[in-house]
Amino acid sequence: MSAQGKSEILALVSDSGLPRRRALMQLGLPKSTYYRWLKRQSEGRLQDNKGGSLLPWNKLRPEEETKIMTQARASPELSARQLALKLVDSEGWYVSESTIFRILKREGMIKPAEITGFKAGKEYHRRTNRPNELWATA
Repeated sequence: MSAQGKSEILALVSDSGLPRRRALMQLGLPKSTYYRWLKRQSEGRLQDNKGGSLLPWNKLRPEEETKIMTQARASPELSARQLALKLVDSEGWYVSESTIFRILKREGMIKPAEITGFKAGKEYHRRTNRPNELWATA
């Protein structure tokens, strides 16, 4: 809401002749909001402030991603964990291993995992005869 709209509501409540609580109930405005606006009007800052950054606090900036990619291209033999440790040691800022892995995967620098051909047998090598006889398969 604009500062002008807020000041009109404050004037309407004060000039209504009704008790403030009843006037606020009819307008559907919480008391806390009314008194916060009243305080801000007396301080001369009724306009809302657009605060915060455009980037969330937990998102990497583009220049940080660039640093990660340059380190990864400089030493492609390093895993995501080793690259994260190298960035901590050399650059002085921390990036999680999973974040580095996601960036490298997005850029196509992670090769897919090779699945070994492990096949299960039709039955156990040692058959059990009693309960609790099979605790581990080895």
